Amino acid sequence: MTSPSSVTPTPSTSAKTTLDCRVDATAAIEVDVADKASMCHIWALGVLTVIGGQFYGWNEALSTGFVPYFVSQVLMGLAFIAYMACASEVCGKIQFSGGAYGLARVTLGFYTGFLVGFLELLEYVTYTSVSVLFMSDFMTTTYGVEKAWEPLLWAIYYAVTTSLILLRGKHFWRFCLVLAAACVVPPLVYCVASIGHTDFATYGPLQIGNASEQEVWVTGDLGAAYFAWLPYTTWAYAGVECLTLVTSVTKDAKTSMPKGLMAATYTLFVFNVALVCIVSALPPGLAATASAQFPLNTGFELGLHMSAHGASWLIMPGQFGMAFGFMMPCARLAQALADSNLLPLRLGIKGQSTPRRALVLTSTSGYLICLVSFYSPLFLSALQNISILAAVLCYGAQIGGFVMLRTRYRTETTGYVSPFGMPGAVYACVIYSLLGISIIGGFQDDNGVALGSLIAFLMVLSLYYHFVCKKIQSISKDEYSSIFRFSVMKFNAARKKKTTNGGTKHGASKNTHLSANGPKPNGCSNGHGGSGRTFGLGGATRGSSIKSIAVQAAKA
Repeated sequence: MTSPSSVTPTPSTSAKTTLDCRVDATAAIEVDVADKASMCHIWALGVLTVIGGQFYGWNEALSTGFVPYFVSQVLMGLAFIAYMACASEVCGKIQFSGGAYGLARVTLGFYTGFLVGFLELLEYVTYTSVSVLFMSDFMTTTYGVEKAWEPLLWAIYYAVTTSLILLRGKHFWRFCLVLAAACVVPPLVYCVASIGHTDFATYGPLQIGNASEQEVWVTGDLGAAYFAWLPYTTWAYAGVECLTLVTSVTKDAKTSMPKGLMAATYTLFVFNVALVCIVSALPPGLAATASAQFPLNTGFELGLHMSAHGASWLIMPGQFGMAFGFMMPCARLAQALADSNLLPLRLGIKGQSTPRRALVLTSTSGYLICLVSFYSPLFLSALQNISILAAVLCYGAQIGGFVMLRTRYRTETTGYVSPFGMPGAVYACVIYSLLGISIIGGFQDDNGVALGSLIAFLMVLSLYYHFVCKKIQSISKDEYSSIFRFSVMKFNAARKKKTTNGGTKHGASKNTHLSANGPKPNGCSNGHGGSGRTFGLGGATRGSSIKSIAVQAAKA
């Protein structure tokens, strides 16, 4: 690996404005080919990060009948498939590990990108905390240990997983393959062993009445049977999009990332549908299944003659994997934010050649969330919904970026192309909008804690951006090489529109036309070293460089 070079800004060459953005010439971190991920590694990381959410908790939604929840699960699964197809196509166009944050920054503007970056960070840190809390509660409950010891268990977990992530790349990815196998084998064995004990006709309907005189497949209205349980359907898929954050450490990312990402999503979809159907068709019946703490235990007991205690342990690799899987993408996102001067410089994360400091920051943040949840049951009950609301906004931003790349920018796609196209993007947006409504519409009975917490978070972020980040933010060199051509396309489109309407932009020539393949700007030509340079984001002057115009276009 190479160390980041020192960067010293020079005076701006563009007109003086209230907002400047510096293109940082910090050297890109080089990763040995042997330490990069293959398609199989991407698949493994995606599966182990998410599949644990299919093992518990969601069965409570069966209390209103099998049909509404099954339909909800299928609709949500198809939405994630369409969404991941959009993300996979974008991976071939934006080659740095910025995820939804990087895409939003170039297509929706710096402020929106800033918000999306921190919302995405909140989402992944929160998902990690939820899994850590579950594991610590399981351990203390199973062994009768005092709850007061749980904070120590959190610290041990974060320390162990941080050490694993800091392993050399080839060792880390091998560990991911092993952990993914440990996560996939239990549900696979469950399906094979228990399917012979299923009876949909007998156990699938919901028994109503003391004497079970009535059998129904659905109860309640749209609010009770759909919106009330809609957040539960995300447990099977939420977070798989974090794979886009490891694009820059993937071999042949244009092909490996889409293949791995879509393979992971399809794997999760198949397992989820199978588990929902089999769990719902086992004795003693749907009502008992809906109230079970561990819904897979019955199948393990019937198919493998295991004890309830032994069966409960089989889901633990999945819970470990959920928390572990989010940590690397989370750290890479924190590093991307720091490299753009969006995290306080005093944290010392900017320009680091390893994710160590970013991991310490994200792990500490996760630990603090666990601590608040431990002492505030109300916050704990709303924690999942807070992360889902943050995720909905990120999903919308990433799909919106995909739409803009296809329409406004009309970028050429040489790699993966979403087979669902624009209709798939629209469908996913509709489903995610309904998901947001299910939380902010009062269907979760959380007294508005999730919505209020997110609004407060956004307000704090906005103040931080406008009073601090707006003055010092920069475009990292890694970002610049990927977004420059989109910015040029946007500028040319705006110039063409102005010319067509018979007007010109202040200070710019009517014949101005930029090439996305034009010369590289000063300070960004070699990939190692070079000085940073500040560029105004106001009106372009006659002497503005291509870079300043591109940055202006990105903000427009």
